Amino acid sequence: MVTLLAEWLLPAERLRLLCLSQYVELPFRSALLVNILSVVGGAVIPGGTGQGPAVVAALGRLGMPIGKGVGVMMQIYVLDLIFFAWSVPLSLWYLIYSDTIYLPADLKVFTLVAIFLVFAGAILLGRYPRLVVSLLLTIAKWPLLSRFEVRLRKIAHDYYRSSRSYLSMPFFTWLKLHLVTGANWLGGYVLLWGLLKLYGINTNLLGTVALLGVITLVSQFIPTPRGAGFVEATVGLSIGAGQGGGVVAALLVWRLSTVYVSFLIGPLAGWLLFLSPRVKRIGPKALR
Repeated sequence: MVTLLAEWLLPAERLRLLCLSQYVELPFRSALLVNILSVVGGAVIPGGTGQGPAVVAALGRLGMPIGKGVGVMMQIYVLDLIFFAWSVPLSLWYLIYSDTIYLPADLKVFTLVAIFLVFAGAILLGRYPRLVVSLLLTIAKWPLLSRFEVRLRKIAHDYYRSSRSYLSMPFFTWLKLHLVTGANWLGGYVLLWGLLKLYGINTNLLGTVALLGVITLVSQFIPTPRGAGFVEATVGLSIGAGQGGGVVAALLVWRLSTVYVSFLIGPLAGWLLFLSPRVKRIGPKALR
């Protein structure tokens, strides 16, 4: 139950902290609703690419400027990329040298390529916001979008200010964001391990966590919503399909409780978000 709560509550806390670094006060309740809608967006569009636009749209509904919403979305991606950049190499090393869980050779090679892309993406998105600003300004000059040029330029300006605020945030806030991000991902992994144990599957905790770290990263490149099908098949084959239907049952409950339950609570979250008050802008002194 603790890991299940971490799976749903910690992303909301991260979102609240990121908005606070932009001098925007987002209540935790509203942050939780935004997170639920982002899970819905990631669960219906291949590759989970709908999660980011859902965050921007939901924050925009609460009154946050689109440019700052895009900044928060990019910062979420950067935090996740940094987590994968240090955790997946450790996971891969553990799986290779411990031989506790079988990992296909092709998956090992693909993981190494994915790690390189993660490092590059974290550096480019985190340290060079002008790349995204230049892209937005270039799009604003397209003839078909000339009517939106002023708005796109404002979005680019707000995004750049958001990125600068993120880069200049206090060390304690930066550390807390990374701890929340890591606890969120690890909580989901431990949740599956607990379900496997509940269904009588004898599996190692560190091995399961390491395996899920690798598979989760690779699943980001699979063209299905949240890696549907690939995650289940790879985990089942790696842990051992010969252990009976307990693996399938644990995986089903895990996916239902962390992803697909959002289809049930998503409409309610959208309605509550529509009724939620708009965010409040605060000054730097309010953070002290």
